[in-house]
Amino acid sequence: MKKLALSIILFFTINVIILAQSPAPSGLLCQLMSHPELSIITEKIPEFGWIVNSDKQGDSQKAYQILVASSVELLQNNTADLWNSGKVKTAQSINVKYAGKALAANKTYYWKVKTYNKKSGESAWSVPQQFNTGEFDRTTKWPGESRWLQIEKENGQKSWALENRHPVVYHDVKPIWKSKRRKGVQFFDFERSAFATVEMNLTWIPKDTAQKELTLKINIGEKGIGDSIDQQPGGGVIFRTYPMTVKPGTAKYTLQIPRFVPKYPHSQPMPLQMPEVIPFRFCEIVSGNENVKVNDITHKALYIMDNEKASAFKSSNIDLNTVYDLCKYSSVANTFNGDYANSERERMMYEADCYIQQMGHYAVDREFAIARYSLENLLYHATWPTEWISHSVFMAWTDYLYTGNTEVITRYYNDIKAKTMTALQTENGLISTQTGLQTKDFLKSIHYNGSALRDIVDWPNKSNMGNRLGGESDNYDFTKYNTVVNAFYYQSLVYMAKMSAAIGKKADEQFFTAKADSVKIAFNKNFFHSETGIYVDGIGSKHSSLHSNMYPLCFGLVLPENLKSVIDFIKTKRMACGVYSSNYLLEAMFNYDQTDYAMSLLTDDSDRSWLNMIRVGATMTTEAWDNKYKSNNGWSHAWSAAPAHILPRKVMGIEPAEPGFGKINIRPRPGSLTEAKTKMPTIRGDIDVDFKQEIGKSFELNITIPANTTANVYVPTSSEKYKLMVDGKKTCGQFANGYVLIKNISSGTHKFSINTLAN
Repeated sequence: MKKLALSIILFFTINVIILAQSPAPSGLLCQLMSHPELSIITEKIPEFGWIVNSDKQGDSQKAYQILVASSVELLQNNTADLWNSGKVKTAQSINVKYAGKALAANKTYYWKVKTYNKKSGESAWSVPQQFNTGEFDRTTKWPGESRWLQIEKENGQKSWALENRHPVVYHDVKPIWKSKRRKGVQFFDFERSAFATVEMNLTWIPKDTAQKELTLKINIGEKGIGDSIDQQPGGGVIFRTYPMTVKPGTAKYTLQIPRFVPKYPHSQPMPLQMPEVIPFRFCEIVSGNENVKVNDITHKALYIMDNEKASAFKSSNIDLNTVYDLCKYSSVANTFNGDYANSERERMMYEADCYIQQMGHYAVDREFAIARYSLENLLYHATWPTEWISHSVFMAWTDYLYTGNTEVITRYYNDIKAKTMTALQTENGLISTQTGLQTKDFLKSIHYNGSALRDIVDWPNKSNMGNRLGGESDNYDFTKYNTVVNAFYYQSLVYMAKMSAAIGKKADEQFFTAKADSVKIAFNKNFFHSETGIYVDGIGSKHSSLHSNMYPLCFGLVLPENLKSVIDFIKTKRMACGVYSSNYLLEAMFNYDQTDYAMSLLTDDSDRSWLNMIRVGATMTTEAWDNKYKSNNGWSHAWSAAPAHILPRKVMGIEPAEPGFGKINIRPRPGSLTEAKTKMPTIRGDIDVDFKQEIGKSFELNITIPANTTANVYVPTSSEKYKLMVDGKKTCGQFANGYVLIKNISSGTHKFSINTLAN
């Protein structure tokens, strides 16, 4: 009887322990890749990361244990022949360096992790994750070079993979609409454009039984007209016709698109072993008077393996939702080659383009390796615009800010330093590309192989477009010392100081901080016009453009006493800039709480808007606002997809308060929206924010932040007199500038409600 009682006690004790076990970690990353099993890692000491999960409010990790093994069977038995970290007492859940036996080249390994949490205790083990090593010490053409290689799967089949990059795959898309027209034309609409080819299952029964083959005409294009493809779409919009030979009977065919021929210095061709792609949405099969039946047809859309459910945005403004969806898709669909090389015409990466796509991609999916590779590539393959060089610094800072990982800063520190372009600074404290300082040594230091950098401001500008509508630079007056170039110079110095601090280079931190401070003084001394209260385009210029004012505002160069005049001027200009600069215009307006104005730009329906892109038929963001503004305007370009990150970051207010999102700022800017909700992925897990408001009366805010994080929450209010409730309890916060700040909100789900009180 005693034995039975003891057995019952043990049974219930074991089950209570099992039931009490906290959820397993998820979202495993190896070298910042969510699918390392489909890639190849050339780093001898990879880094691991995971999402800490808990069903307890305010929970955080206090320790972890990692197992690394040479087979999944060993891990299933909790055996580690490579590394058993033991219980490591730390809250660190990202960027954890491997510390086991030396990994061998060209091998497959497996790892898993469990956490010990303050409130929920010991977790279950995570699902094992596979990672593959490649060659560790090979000679590369440039640091960070990544090749296409084949890897063998467990079933013996081989597939193409990228070194240190997220995998790209062909996504199967079925038509949403099809029709038949006269003369044997069959039309198919795949809903959205993608870099793709088309695969089809056809049956051909020849009218003449002696006929052994038939050449079909396959039309593909980006723009439709009713149930046909626009064969003269204008600009750089795609329409192509290809022949395809079929045999009698039923068979499967893949359209053989001619290989892309690089025309630019750093164009990115695909490996010959993979079917070539080109951006299109529509397909027509033209068979004439022959009987060709389409049994099945598939749009083989090539882009990264993405998680479409990783992010979302929806609000009370339908136009805003439509713009977000367009930009979210564009941020992902333009990764067809495993990098940020947009545009069918060039397939070449540019620093500014990649920075904007990096920001958008981080906001819509929890992927970091493609942005990092694009940065590494551009560090050694600089392009010609002066301001683009600054964007390499921006990309390096953003990599660190969103991942908390200092690997890029440490490895490429001297290269990133050179990209600040301090070598071009003259005695007046400003930089110029026209003072003879663009020496061979300087150009070599920034890895630019051309003859000289040229200031760009916006694109296309007057020099590129001739008299064609004056370009997108608002008639910018280019001088020896340009305002926009020096605004970027200042911001690069600010970021460089922060990156120097991150890796303990105190002397450099002080140097770049002091230099940024001196540039700010020189900037305002030389470019600000006290009589007009705004900035001119350059030293000696009497012209003030949108660009020479929005960039200083965006980068914090405008002195407090001049903010109103600069903002008022900017607001007279509307969207007098290209799609590239719209990123910074929106950033500046939201940063200075010009929310209603910024919202009006986001939902504008003129021909200089995202809604116009949709209206003319594009399903990815376009290279320019409209064909009229760029003669070779393409319909597949992510540098115009800024709303993908602007909406979750600025409207919903989700931004890292410290690198790696250990601490988060949530500061909604609702404007006239009555409600909105978003889901934004981060390296530590998803952040959910939703709000409802009765303008001027009440505001309700709900947030969910991951375990192992905290948040500073800013709740909007229209009055200093308010009643604030946090999770059902009356709370006091710090009121300033239309917000009540509540600091250090713990992880989990929280509700904030604020009501304005009568005077």
